[in-house]
Amino acid sequence: MTNEMSWKSRVEQFFFAEEVPYGLALVRMSLPIVMLFMIVPRWFVTREIFSADGSPSQLSVGYGYGSMFPEFSGTVAVALNSLLVLASVTAAIGWCTRPSMIITFVLFTYFCWLDAISTTTKYTVIATHVFLILSVSHCGAVWSVDAWLANRRRQSWPGMAAVARPTFPVWPRRLLQLLIGAIYFGAALTKIQTSGFFSSDQLQAWMLTHINFRHPVGEYFALYPAILVVFAYVVVVWELLFSFIIWQRTFWRPVMLAIGVSFHFMTSLTLGLLIFPATCYCTYLAFVDEQDVQHAFAAMRKFCRKTSWLKFAVPQIASGISASAPALVRRAAPLAFASLAVVWMGAGVAWEHHLDPYGIRRPEGRHQLVAIDPEIAQAMLAPTTPLRDIDKFFAIDTGTFQFGDLLVDRRSSYRHGEKMIAQCHLNVPHEDMWIEMQLLDSENHLVARKNQVAARELYRAHFEYDITEATEPGDYTLVIRTAGNEVLRKPVTIFPRSRSMFGN
Repeated sequence: MTNEMSWKSRVEQFFFAEEVPYGLALVRMSLPIVMLFMIVPRWFVTREIFSADGSPSQLSVGYGYGSMFPEFSGTVAVALNSLLVLASVTAAIGWCTRPSMIITFVLFTYFCWLDAISTTTKYTVIATHVFLILSVSHCGAVWSVDAWLANRRRQSWPGMAAVARPTFPVWPRRLLQLLIGAIYFGAALTKIQTSGFFSSDQLQAWMLTHINFRHPVGEYFALYPAILVVFAYVVVVWELLFSFIIWQRTFWRPVMLAIGVSFHFMTSLTLGLLIFPATCYCTYLAFVDEQDVQHAFAAMRKFCRKTSWLKFAVPQIASGISASAPALVRRAAPLAFASLAVVWMGAGVAWEHHLDPYGIRRPEGRHQLVAIDPEIAQAMLAPTTPLRDIDKFFAIDTGTFQFGDLLVDRRSSYRHGEKMIAQCHLNVPHEDMWIEMQLLDSENHLVARKNQVAARELYRAHFEYDITEATEPGDYTLVIRTAGNEVLRKPVTIFPRSRSMFGN
């Protein structure tokens, strides 16, 4: 019975302990701003992708459930999207925080649902869940305009005497933390069941493309797939352990969060991801607790005391701000918010009307669909053209050592007594192929030939050649052929066996 009560008390302490919601305030201040980098560019195409005047693609339609959400006219959609922009800003600054967060959650989810092609992404799914939790929390109790208007931050600036701050149950922040752990755990299970992830084939293909944003570092790492395999295992282990050891705040929490920050930063450098890493960074702020903020404020107070002009300026600024929130302003805040929302929506509709995306008010009339070139249309409607042999091959590398299925020490020069491994990278999908590797000397004479069947599921084909004294030193060329056609060439150089310093 004692153990049961102890377990129950620990659960209650975990979810319902009272705290000042600093972590929730940090998430509230950061995540809406990050989402604005996605919301604002889509505002200009609201009529095209979010309204009945354009071509919305509801997520439910793709799953056979039809249109589950209403599709409004272009004017109404522009007004609602304008309101979403305003609510995101007011939620970030904490003005009428609860209504702002509810509006942000409802409209953000609605517009993501209407555009499953480009707006519904992994980071928007994470953001909708976070907005839902924030909308039922007291994330505006501190560091917000609401708190300032309610005089809750009187004498709370660094360097001044501490005062009592409002406390609330910790369960919203716990839900955010559990959400992050569940996301990482599910991502790890998905990667484990994806064969191409641990072989570096997926990562290598993503790093060689620029679907998201340009990332020159990714092209460099794609040249070393063995490193990508190591990173893949490290990431999966980290994601599996995240939910279990993140709660140890003295050592493992900083370590796990530091790995997460490094991991998402590398996805920006190697995959061109920008908003997704920023979204994850915002959710990490849910792990900031009251003790962390107290340590930070103590350091700031110490800094203010050591800096003479801050020692006198900060208290005067704090008292001036606190005194500038009369009761009339506090009572009028809801009415002011509602009035601003109406004016903002009207201004958004007027601006979109001025932009005239369809060209209705142009002197030459509205935009018209233009017929494409007949040759292009014929090429688009023609049967699929078979792939050329060269399109089935990506590259050829040579080395002497393999790590699993990957070539580690890439090189183009060898000595007698070494074994040369030629690795031929294939583009999947491809059919079963007969691949031939030829070694030609400087006069294009055939020195050696190797053959192999590359099954349709293979990403790489390997050819091994022992370099003996029978192969004279000099310049050679590796040639890859299939179906009687040459597809790849790579020069290599062979040197005589090196002599030791003792002359052996």
